[in-house]
Amino acid sequence: MERHAEISNADIMFILENTWDKSRPEWLLADENERRQTLEFIRNRLRSTQNDGYSKIWRTEEGEPIGILGAYKIDILRYETFFICSKHMETHSLKLSFDMRNILKDLALQYKGFALGQYAESHRTDQSSWFRFLGFTYKPEGNVANRHYYEFASS
Repeated sequence: MERHAEISNADIMFILENTWDKSRPEWLLADENERRQTLEFIRNRLRSTQNDGYSKIWRTEEGEPIGILGAYKIDILRYETFFICSKHMETHSLKLSFDMRNILKDLALQYKGFALGQYAESHRTDQSSWFRFLGFTYKPEGNVANRHYYEFASS
């Protein structure tokens, strides 16, 4: 399984400047300053994946970034994840969804007993369905404000 592919600032900025409409509300992107803050946030999260974590980038056949997935350790058996995607997600969402589900299954075999957390905006019912497809379970005790908490747990 490919881990920690090279992800450049240019890759991240392409996504931030061409964000998929469905994920736009989840990120600070209103102006250049917010995009720079989000770039730094993603870079920090990617650095966190280097030590016992996971990161991956998907690209179009032309080499443009589709999406970046990362999981980073927050406790002994607890990880959090992030995913940011470009406008190309519109045509590649099915492939990426199946890839992510397979990645989670593979990681579950490697990281026995771990839990991977993810938040979704409470009004985004499409995200809830997607998380269930990937193998996450809704855990209301982890909710924060208007964000629902989902968890993927390995056996």
